[in-house]
Amino acid sequence: MVEAASETKVKVDLLISPIGELATPYVESGPARGADMQNIRQVHDAAIAVKDGKIVHCGKRDDVLSKIQADDATVIDASGKLVTPGLVDPHTHLVFGGNRHQEFAMRCQGKTYKEIADQGGGIVASMRGTRGASVSDLIELGHERLKRLIEHGTTSCEVKTGYGLDKTSELNMLEAIFELDKMQPVELTPTFMPAHAVPPGTQREAYVREVIEDMLPAAAKLAEKKGFPVNEIYVDVFCDDGYFTLEDTRQIFEKAKALGMKLKVHADEFASLGATALACESGADSADHLLAITPADIDRLSKSDCAAVLLPGTSFFLNLKDHAPARTMVESGVIVAIGSDFNPGSCHIFSLPFIMGLASLKLKLTAQEALTAATMNAAYAIGRGASIGQLRTNYQADIAVWNVSTVAEIPYNMGWNSVAQVVKKGAPIL
Repeated sequence: MVEAASETKVKVDLLISPIGELATPYVESGPARGADMQNIRQVHDAAIAVKDGKIVHCGKRDDVLSKIQADDATVIDASGKLVTPGLVDPHTHLVFGGNRHQEFAMRCQGKTYKEIADQGGGIVASMRGTRGASVSDLIELGHERLKRLIEHGTTSCEVKTGYGLDKTSELNMLEAIFELDKMQPVELTPTFMPAHAVPPGTQREAYVREVIEDMLPAAAKLAEKKGFPVNEIYVDVFCDDGYFTLEDTRQIFEKAKALGMKLKVHADEFASLGATALACESGADSADHLLAITPADIDRLSKSDCAAVLLPGTSFFLNLKDHAPARTMVESGVIVAIGSDFNPGSCHIFSLPFIMGLASLKLKLTAQEALTAATMNAAYAIGRGASIGQLRTNYQADIAVWNVSTVAEIPYNMGWNSVAQVVKKGAPIL
């Protein structure tokens, strides 16, 4: 954490000093597994120096100040405050049209997710709202939601399509994500997910063929047109009872890989169909949800580089008793990350600090493990682990300043927003 002395003082753009407590997950390389998830480097009376959007020095304040020239730098006083990496949300559905507040009331009256879907609610309800929205509408709605994420400390997030469920609407969603990435500070990782549900009046097999033969190639072409690297786009499939089969998922994965896209999967949310094993075999970066994961698949994950993205907010919002077996995963050596699953129906929660609180209460993660899961490991789950998610030299200066004094207060304060300031690529954005 504290670097060796340098003979030449570096002229910096941003200085955060003094810092009450600097806290960051830290491993030499790769994501954190097992006991390493608890490994938070804590430095009291600290400082962070930033140049050209990257951290050049961080550690004890006197050491940092001795190595820099900060006469013209923007200075943030974080005395008495906690400073952590900016939060990374590896699973969101924040681009959509419409509103599903009525489903919340139905659940409060005892209706299940399936019963609501059978009555025309669920993903198909968001499909109707999204198909009725223009690209500019989706951009405007997404932009307002991203402002709320910033207020709660999120500096990078993954965003899925999946509420259009036809070629035109899915591409509109993807275009909105590309445009949002350019126009506001939160860095977005796009995920193309037409295989989120089967649209009404369509046979599943025919829809899967359309996804493979038409939609995926069209998404790759749109990315090229918009100047977004195809190899930085994910493809996701909802592989579960009532949605897409294991063979559907395998075929979609094969086409996505042939196009140079990366892989994720909604797996084992309601039933275990083998999607987690397929994710491990296929080189997917993450398998998400995992409430119904088997011990054998936990073992597979522990021996793979595929992250488990756990979403405690969804179980909470759906009022489910079951949660993903996070403690078993951590103790087995699985790469565990947490995300919001922010979406209009099953988890209308965008606050990662609140999700960290749920991760402690419901998944039994410690505060330190929850921070690691929402920063370093979340960054790894979206292919960004080499540049964000930690406070260390040469990492992007994505930083959250908190009105608390220690990491344990973040989940403890889950009922109120304790984020004071947010820095993205070395620039204050809150």
